[in-house]
Amino acid sequence: MTSIRIIWLTLCLFWAFAEIRLSHKSRIDKGTLMQSEQSSQKRIWFSVLMGLVLAFWFKHLAWLPIPIAYVPRQLIALLLFAAGLSIRYRAIQQLGLFFTTDVTIQQQHRLITEGLYRRIRHPTYSGMLLALAAAGIAMGDFIALLTLTALSFCGIHSRIAIEEQMLEQAFGKAYREYCGRSWKLLPWLF
Repeated sequence: MTSIRIIWLTLCLFWAFAEIRLSHKSRIDKGTLMQSEQSSQKRIWFSVLMGLVLAFWFKHLAWLPIPIAYVPRQLIALLLFAAGLSIRYRAIQQLGLFFTTDVTIQQQHRLITEGLYRRIRHPTYSGMLLALAAAGIAMGDFIALLTLTALSFCGIHSRIAIEEQMLEQAFGKAYREYCGRSWKLLPWLF
């Protein structure tokens, strides 16, 4: 059990380091911006942190345990966590120079609709939610899982509303048509 906890600690530290690095790396020259919104990023991370705090609390209460043995549950969770982070960072890579941690429309901005963005408009958030759901599964309690994913979803959903409004203003009909043939986060669900 200790080795699994070390793996989780290592992965979570890697994720935190990667997100901090992304935040610093994605800063762009304010002179190239057409439109930007910065406060929603703080709301996302606040909702994730609150979700984690409450999830750990519910994990220890163990009111509604997930009925899967510890080691198989951890393996499932680790695979889902890795898949979620892979989706997130692949989507960021596909955005290239257009990725920023702030909601931003740049002067040379173009609408990305290929790769992971072909069917899902916000795969970076899909990957993040999958990784957080995996952490909830690893905690071993359905209430912890629900709390972590629901609070995180609320922060992400409010950010998506801001992004979609800005993208529609910038790309108009092309973005509305793209919305008609793609899903926000989860194919066939949302």
